[in-house]
Amino acid sequence: MNKKTNLIFLMTIIMIFSFAAASYSYNSATKSYPVGPQINASDSVLIFAPHPDDESLSSAGLIRYCVEHNVPVHVVVVTNGGNGKIGVIRHSETLNATEKLGLSPNNVTFLDYPQVVDHLFSENWDPNHAYTAGAPHNTFAFDNSSYCGESLESNIETMINDYKPTIIIYPALDDDNTDHWGTGSFVDYAVNNMGYQAKMYSYLVHNDETLWPFPRSYYPQSNLLPPSYLTNQTNWMVFPISNSIEQYEFNAINCYQSQMKKDPTFLKSFIRTNELFAEDPTINVTRQNTSTDYTKTNGFPMTVFHDPVGDIINRPDDHMYSVFEGKNSYDINDVGFEVDNNTLWISVKTTGGISKDGLYMFHLRGFGDNGVSRIDFFIQNGNVTYIMPSSNSVIPKLAVRSNTNGIVVGIPAMNDDHMFMIDVDTSNSTQTLDRTGYFNLNVN
Repeated sequence: MNKKTNLIFLMTIIMIFSFAAASYSYNSATKSYPVGPQINASDSVLIFAPHPDDESLSSAGLIRYCVEHNVPVHVVVVTNGGNGKIGVIRHSETLNATEKLGLSPNNVTFLDYPQVVDHLFSENWDPNHAYTAGAPHNTFAFDNSSYCGESLESNIETMINDYKPTIIIYPALDDDNTDHWGTGSFVDYAVNNMGYQAKMYSYLVHNDETLWPFPRSYYPQSNLLPPSYLTNQTNWMVFPISNSIEQYEFNAINCYQSQMKKDPTFLKSFIRTNELFAEDPTINVTRQNTSTDYTKTNGFPMTVFHDPVGDIINRPDDHMYSVFEGKNSYDINDVGFEVDNNTLWISVKTTGGISKDGLYMFHLRGFGDNGVSRIDFFIQNGNVTYIMPSSNSVIPKLAVRSNTNGIVVGIPAMNDDHMFMIDVDTSNSTQTLDRTGYFNLNVN
């Protein structure tokens, strides 16, 4: 062999060895995660899938486990997965997939909303602001509700009331697909609004980290673990899949031939020795008896949420991109939250400081005895602009401190609200660059 051939051979051997070593290390890492969810004979499980196929990608093994152990399980598919013919095809694929897992059609409900779930939650909330570009509901739809957030939230409450689950499986707030984190937000909203008590477990399907799931393709003897930069972000757990159940998982996922044509390696990457879930606990905050005006100090409210560094949307872990393109000012780091005698304080810090040109958006949903409070606004160069996604949005007078260190906003105390959902987004003039996703805070 000549020198060039020798070099290519040597590099190939090194790559194979490196991949084998990485795979061994990766597969050994499941030992550091607890096993879960723990499912008992007395449980009932309700699974929310944003699209037709997400129930199988995330939970095929869990579904089959429930079937084999006579645990009631019901699947709710939120969107149609595409207007017209493709929506009908994907509906049929879901029925085939869930049947292979042992579910009857009666155990699957199709809400049949268009793939704009994030818009329904943020912009098209009430019937006066309904989304009108979607095609009419298909005949298999749960009902013919208008395409607005109120209708979808009501449908989700109906599902919970009807099936009374002890365990709810739903998409994670870290999922990069807008229908996924939108569906997760709706489920949290419904549970908070109802005051419903259940064990909540989330799952991840879409993440822009290039090689996730790793290894990317059909590796049925490998484990499914979280993306590297989210390893310490959430309370992950693994649900082991036996060889026999893994075959059911393979058969179910293989039903989605319409999606296999797009990227078969992605779908088959979820056929592993385990499924991956996370328990997202509610953050507890104690109401302060004293008052601190953060607009007149250099301090910040207590940090309640750490967002992963380097997760600029569409370019996660690309720190050089963030630095050279000036995106660090949009990379959310910490979110602070406090409630005192007369003010609710919320703050945001970024890894690169606050940009005068950036838009820093705050979305709050407060749940109390008098219903739900909705507050949406953004700060740009210290100025407040309210966003009106609903006819019942609240417009309080805000106190603001904005400088390169961060933004602090004071909102008149919402004393009737004891549970909050909060989301912070950052954007430049053209696109959203980072978001926390809605997380839950309990004030006591």
